[in-house]
Amino acid sequence: MSIKALVSLYESFDPIWHVDMNQASLNLLNPQAADANRLGLLNPRISDLSDLLSNWSGPRPFRICSGGTSSRSAAAGQWTLNLRPELNQITWQNTDLSVWIGGGCRMGEVLQALLPYQQTIATGLSGLPGLGYILTGGMGPRSRELGLAVDHLLDIRGVWGSGESFWLQREFHGGSELWRGLCGAAPFLAVVSEVRLMTHTLAPLWVEQSSAPPRALPDWMSVAEASDVSTTLQWHWGANDRLELMKVHSKDPGTDRCYGISGLHQLPTLVPPGNEKDRLHSEVVGLLGPARSEGWRDCIPLLEDCMLRRPHPACSLSCQQLGGATTLAAKDATSFHHRDAVWKPWITASWIAGDLAMRQRSLQWLETIWSVLHPLCPGVHLAQLHDHLPFHQRELKQAFGYWLPGLQALKQQFDPAGNLPPL
Repeated sequence: MSIKALVSLYESFDPIWHVDMNQASLNLLNPQAADANRLGLLNPRISDLSDLLSNWSGPRPFRICSGGTSSRSAAAGQWTLNLRPELNQITWQNTDLSVWIGGGCRMGEVLQALLPYQQTIATGLSGLPGLGYILTGGMGPRSRELGLAVDHLLDIRGVWGSGESFWLQREFHGGSELWRGLCGAAPFLAVVSEVRLMTHTLAPLWVEQSSAPPRALPDWMSVAEASDVSTTLQWHWGANDRLELMKVHSKDPGTDRCYGISGLHQLPTLVPPGNEKDRLHSEVVGLLGPARSEGWRDCIPLLEDCMLRRPHPACSLSCQQLGGATTLAAKDATSFHHRDAVWKPWITASWIAGDLAMRQRSLQWLETIWSVLHPLCPGVHLAQLHDHLPFHQRELKQAFGYWLPGLQALKQQFDPAGNLPPL
């Protein structure tokens, strides 16, 4: 069906949903998504999501934009379902210290909205991600102490890919396959319109930043693995061939190497700002593995060689620490079943926009790093969708393991037409 015909068809339903053909009208924070030649935007009201999904006959799957930090929040030849205009509400519940978060909100906005109540949520290293941060697991500097963000969900509301509305509550549905599927794999099954999340008392943090040569990394990781859960280690191996390290403490370590901040809303950036003149595109793959710092020592020479052969200086390897409270939930409570994970390294492949040869080399570089780390980190944290890349099926198997057939059965039941990304 031509673009003109699609616009004519879907605008005939106005005001059920709003069709926007202006490619520049959505501020996508991911340059690759922003540059995608998408067909257009759909900005539905929450009350009309069911009609939109159940009556859809256009190109599939939809691409969903909440935070807009994923490379697949827009794609060539597909429609982006933009949740920001209508689903950006944040509602504080004073009765039980919980918060309702709309599907169009970013995590930084939630942190700011909770400040007047002296409450917070366990967000990650950036405030830019949207609700997908929570729904795909949600890990950050306080995860060892507080657990994953997905473990704090109380309510999930939305529309299945088939168009059927739902409202699940942990009190009544926790332990069910539906709850398990949405907690970790929601982007494949449903459009989540809002969630209710437990909050935590806002408390000060202490940040310690330093740099070190790559050969020192196993020692840093060994110390971190033995540390109290009030401390987490994050590191970034980037363009200057040195490690940028950041420790975050929830207890004052009593050293002048640290400085205090009021909470995660003031967390500094882990990755130093670049001086790139070129517009870059990128893909990110997150891995998961247990505590094996000595195994990393054996891998350092291979990783150093890979980093020397980066197709672009912006190609990088970063990591954050898990463990502690993240291990306490039952393995089958959510779709995030890697409860033994202590480290989450993520590989960023970057290339100059439009340079297809560099893109191919960068993605091959990513897979090489992945193969080096696979013995140490056999799991995948599927925080970004890669159904356009050849390793999509491998990611699914390493992310969901034995639970993947169960998710595929839910997919067939609740999104049989494939309105949402494939499993």
